[in-house]
Amino acid sequence: MTPTMKPSRYNTFIDLEGNRRLAFNSASGTLAEIYPEDNEIVQRLLLDAAQPKTAKEQEIYNVLIEGGYIVDDAVDELTFLKVKNRTRRYDRSTFMLTVAPTLACNFRCDYCFENQRKEKMSEEMEQALLTFSERHIKKAEMAVLTWFGGEPTLCIPTIERIQTGMALLAQKYGVAFEPSSIITNGYLMDRKMAERLKAAGISEAQVTLDGPREIHNKRRKLQNGGGTYDRILANVRETADILKIVIRVNVDKSNYLGALAILDDLRRDDLLSKVYIYFAQVNDADGVCADIKGQCLTTEEFARNQVKMYRDLIDNGFYQIEYPSIAPGGHCGADTDGSFVVTPTGDIFKCWEEIAADKSLSIGNIMQEEPAPFQKANWNKYMGWDPFEKKSCRECDVLPLCMGGCPKHGMVENSRDIGSCCNWKFNLKDMMVLRYMCDQRKEVKN
Repeated sequence: MTPTMKPSRYNTFIDLEGNRRLAFNSASGTLAEIYPEDNEIVQRLLLDAAQPKTAKEQEIYNVLIEGGYIVDDAVDELTFLKVKNRTRRYDRSTFMLTVAPTLACNFRCDYCFENQRKEKMSEEMEQALLTFSERHIKKAEMAVLTWFGGEPTLCIPTIERIQTGMALLAQKYGVAFEPSSIITNGYLMDRKMAERLKAAGISEAQVTLDGPREIHNKRRKLQNGGGTYDRILANVRETADILKIVIRVNVDKSNYLGALAILDDLRRDDLLSKVYIYFAQVNDADGVCADIKGQCLTTEEFARNQVKMYRDLIDNGFYQIEYPSIAPGGHCGADTDGSFVVTPTGDIFKCWEEIAADKSLSIGNIMQEEPAPFQKANWNKYMGWDPFEKKSCRECDVLPLCMGGCPKHGMVENSRDIGSCCNWKFNLKDMMVLRYMCDQRKEVKN
């Protein structure tokens, strides 16, 4: 019996010049070009859910099924996503640990969401962290470790000891220990430090450059007010062959117009092909940077400017662009049972943005056997976050990409109808056109 098929609810079509079209499916992540001569066939097969009549139609029909553009009529795609969300939420096969060995920092950035504190993780706390990790890693199949702060490179010995301890635990229990990553301002990460990080099992470093020298130095200063741009860029030059360097550009109203001038310096130093660049929205997390709230772009404003900035990257020969990845069931690890963020004093949080807050937002401490009632309540808030309760999320064609967006921001905004929308909500079509353009120019170049 031939199954009855229907078009996916997550199809997006984008018109190009010359009667060409792009088709993107948010549930599968598939992007395909529809040639002009095939438009009518595709339209009939999709919109009418018709059976193919010729060999040509059968070929296209098979491609549409493979790409997720056509699905079995019995499949409820929204229910599938909900099950995917629930399954991931309580799946402990991946142990995700983010460690901030200190909340101290050698920078004083205007928009930082953290209240800096000087404490660093003691060796006693390191051992407690490994004991905590063992309880979770022995139940897992994979362990993922990320270094955060404060500025984690202020604590290299701690990083090395914990990396070694985690590797031994993974080996003991036959668990895959993925190469780790570090989020750093890059000021101290010279070649010698990068080699130590790589030897410890860290393969990727995210470094922030908010534009060329004059822009960056106004935003990301040393504690004494001194500039940081030249030293960071020199460190990127020294370490790009050792670690995968991801350059993050934090964007708000004060720098989005000039941030891309950084490309001139990257090109001069022959770094364009050696680093990755992505843009991040500055937001007023927990009111810590409420004094610059007026400088923050809304998500929709950021999304529109993101298109412009990536277009400039492509026009400058930088053929890397963000591509929507299919959410594995949730937006991040905050609403999953196997993900934790640990501070130097052992407090455990679900969200990175909360680590500089007081204990009132914590879900436990690695020295405690059981969480306090208020910590259990905090855990319940995250684990109870449900974008499927929100009408606009259920009806959204990018739900498979964002799964309701950031749980923390969604809970703060606390709308009954919508979660915390991500940039794809506002720029998906434009970004897919840029993705297509990027691929086309790569082919011509090659």
